[in-house]
Amino acid sequence: MYPNEVQSYDFAFTQAKIGMALISFDGTLLQLNSALCNLLGYDQNELNSTSQPSRTILKQIQILEIVQLGKWMQSMDIDKHQFEHYYYHPSGQRLYLDISISVIRDGKDAPLYYFTQFENNTTMRLMESKLQYSESYLIEKDDSFQQLLEGLPLSLLITKHGIIQYINPAGLQLIQAESLDEVLGLSTNTIVDTSNYEILTERRKNYYSSAAIGSVCYQIQCLNGQQKYVDGFSLPITYKGESAIVGIFKDISEQMLKEERLMQSEKLSTAGQLAAGIAHEIRNPLTAINGFIKLLRTSERKNDNYFSIIESELKRIEFIVNELLVLSKPQGSHTSKPIDLLPLLEQVITFMNGEAALKNIEILPPYLEQSIWIHGEANQMKQVFINLLKNAIEAMNSSGVIRIHARPFDNEVRISVQDEGCGMTQEQINALGKPFYTTKETGTGLGFMIMHNIVHNHGGSITIESTPQQGTTFTVTFPIIATEE
Repeated sequence: MYPNEVQSYDFAFTQAKIGMALISFDGTLLQLNSALCNLLGYDQNELNSTSQPSRTILKQIQILEIVQLGKWMQSMDIDKHQFEHYYYHPSGQRLYLDISISVIRDGKDAPLYYFTQFENNTTMRLMESKLQYSESYLIEKDDSFQQLLEGLPLSLLITKHGIIQYINPAGLQLIQAESLDEVLGLSTNTIVDTSNYEILTERRKNYYSSAAIGSVCYQIQCLNGQQKYVDGFSLPITYKGESAIVGIFKDISEQMLKEERLMQSEKLSTAGQLAAGIAHEIRNPLTAINGFIKLLRTSERKNDNYFSIIESELKRIEFIVNELLVLSKPQGSHTSKPIDLLPLLEQVITFMNGEAALKNIEILPPYLEQSIWIHGEANQMKQVFINLLKNAIEAMNSSGVIRIHARPFDNEVRISVQDEGCGMTQEQINALGKPFYTTKETGTGLGFMIMHNIVHNHGGSITIESTPQQGTTFTVTFPIIATEE
């Protein structure tokens, strides 16, 4: 039966993109459009058939439910109702359908049939499901990330444009803050010590110009006024949807204090070892001076030669004292300038001859007449060669020779200190320079580290050759400059 009332709407009904059907009050499909056939995956004949498959299809699209809902709508005087239903397409895909039911009435307001629309809402439902899953995943991920930050034993802070956005509990403990509210919104300038502002400013410039941040060591000012040293690194991240910086730091104050104590211990140890040699070196000229003064007292006439010897010995003592004063000066006050290495080596050898003499060791200087100029800091250079000679002396039991060679080679000079001591294995050589490693019974290993840093800062390098029970040769290499100018 094709109702006459539908004919005026035939074109819109058949051409609609949404599935439509007219259903009688007993559940018979009166009319359906091609869009519904395409949606359900069957042709019109299959849907209008009275066969078992057709009844299965009609059951799937809730024909009986539609009829029941229609009756309820009429009893409640409701003309339109909508509900959602899922349908299994012949391809196996599960479709989500929005089904809308309207009661169509004639001119006398008598109900005629049900007009139904079937809209495929599968894509929207899948998108909603994905969005819900993504939101749930992000919330779970954010919670996990927050738990990770809270439980991290290292101090962590997140900043935006230098303003603190978050600090974990370890960070709060580091800066002696009672709560997160106490530090939120503070500038990192209030925590980093003013002595490190230049480092902080430079890092910010590097970040804004090239996004490079990297590692850093800061002196910080805690909220209770206590000063600490921290070591860490920073990385760019996205925090709450905006660009930010995360910094991870550890407190190295205790480590710095221990290293300072070890450095001081190393200096005192070096001073003690040099003291014996210096005392011997000064005692010799003092003995000579004392002897010649006695001769002058007993002599009836003036002897200019005696005075020359006394004057020479006094100058020798003055030189040794001056060398001690030079070594005691703080390294930070030095400035680089052209240095003639040969006179510098002669001064160091003179200074160390006293300690060598205690063990009957002879130091042979390099035999070069021309000057060798490098650019550097004289006091630091002296410290390098004093350490090399001191190590050579300590490596030799008693008697022997320490040879110093200076050889220009292309654009560099190589100065070697060769001893006849106990030597080292390759494993011992490889371990040199590691903190607190030493081949001495009472050493700390810091002397070689200090010497290595000085050489490196002067653009040089150190090589070591050694044979057990035969001796060791330390060779330092520096770039040569053409002239004193």
